[in-house]
Amino acid sequence: QMVKVLYSEKNIIKTFKIESNKTILDLSRIENIAIEGSCDGSMACSTCHIIIHKDWLAKLPKPCIDEREMLSLLPDYTENSRLGCQIVLTDKLEGLQFSLPKDI
Repeated sequence: QMVKVLYSEKNIIKTFKIESNKTILDLSRIENIAIEGSCDGSMACSTCHIIIHKDWLAKLPKPCIDEREMLSLLPDYTENSRLGCQIVLTDKLEGLQFSLPKDI
């Protein structure tokens, strides 16, 4: 099953489809979105920092303590910040919208 994800960049919204149970970090690698993700999802870095659209924040599972600690170290942290490696795309998140911190 495929999940639709919206990525907004400088007021342009791009729509992607990705297999269910992949992460936003996986999506970025498949679609060449500029997310570094240097620790490959082990939460040892915050280079997959993304901004979740405000309408979607409440629909996501809350970040675990390790993710919260990594996010808290970011100079550009916002309440909409998440680590892309921790956002698992399921059919419940069909239409999820996110952007990168530099595009805000």
